[in-house]
Amino acid sequence: MSSEASRAKIQWLWKETESARDRQDPEGEREGLERLLADPDVKGTSDEDLAILSLSRLDLAEGGARDAAERMSSFQWHGIPGAAALLLSADVFLRLDWFDQARASLEQYLKERPEDLDARRKLGLSLLLLDRDAEAERTLLSVARREQNGVPATLAYLALLEAKRGRLDESLHLLLQARDLAPFDDRIEHTLLRIEALRVSTKRRAMSRDAAPMRTRDLVPAMATGMMRLHGYGKELEEKAKALWAAFLSSTGSEPAGRKPAIWAAALEYAVTMNGPHYTQEELASDYGVSKTSLKKRFSEMCRAVDLNSFNRMDLLARTAGEGRDLLLNIKSSELSDVLASLAACMGQFSSPADAVSWVLARFSPQSEQERSEIEEFVGWMWRSGSSAGLSTGPCPGVYSKD
Repeated sequence: MSSEASRAKIQWLWKETESARDRQDPEGEREGLERLLADPDVKGTSDEDLAILSLSRLDLAEGGARDAAERMSSFQWHGIPGAAALLLSADVFLRLDWFDQARASLEQYLKERPEDLDARRKLGLSLLLLDRDAEAERTLLSVARREQNGVPATLAYLALLEAKRGRLDESLHLLLQARDLAPFDDRIEHTLLRIEALRVSTKRRAMSRDAAPMRTRDLVPAMATGMMRLHGYGKELEEKAKALWAAFLSSTGSEPAGRKPAIWAAALEYAVTMNGPHYTQEELASDYGVSKTSLKKRFSEMCRAVDLNSFNRMDLLARTAGEGRDLLLNIKSSELSDVLASLAACMGQFSSPADAVSWVLARFSPQSEQERSEIEEFVGWMWRSGSSAGLSTGPCPGVYSKD
């Protein structure tokens, strides 16, 4: 095939690919890109670069981050890339969390298009995520000064920079400005709630340095009763779960082993419901986001420490009447338990696990990052469990229906 005919064929393939993209036909677009990459005349040219980047972007849009990462792992430019290719590569690198490569592409692009504030804003984000905070601040402030009207993304990135430096009040102020400009941006709202919860938590710790964070032993009954409400059990069984957990702690006299309270919570639910209608260990492991093997191991430990058959026959009030617990941690555990139980009763109101987490953290402030991480992970599993069950629930306080 002559060089003119080969070039005409490549141009036709690009036209077909772009036409598929314009009519939002990802399968047609993918087919066109793969045909381009299969053409021997495309190998080692700028067309190959652009096809690889476009296909990686398509992979990422369809959730194929691994495919995109493999495709880009050996990527290198053939010749001098144009501005469009540099910008596309920066977007792909950012979505892969390859921030240094994104920075390099953006800096090269901005040499050609220094007036592009959106690209400069992305450069600021890349520098921020590379912990080059001073450069990130200079870049983002230069963008903010040149924007005639505040742009929510710029304000949000500056807010993240302030939060990294521990200046939470300033971060909150910037996020409130960003929300005013984009009141329906869920990402800004979610970040705002997290910064506010962190700010309140930090101030509480400053006011009471001796306040102990909740431990695994205190998180377990709160997690179990919240999930039990989601599973349809009543208040009596929830109280029974708390009493059984107290009996287990009294018997062992030590802090529960392991770093994942959700495993103990799943075992606790199984222990108090096993003599009646109940979920299997496999089902509970799935709902709590833990392994069946770990659940079974913790349940066996509970069986060795407490005679479950005898406990299940005993009067609940008689067993709990003489028990004493540390007042502060008991109140905190009950507070979290009530929040999670309320969440379970209105889970259907949340469109994502992030929304559910934000709702919980607005009502309960963790005392440590580990505690926050455990609660976020557990609430996420509660949301997924409720979604898979197709729950239709009542409204949550502070959550407005989208209808």
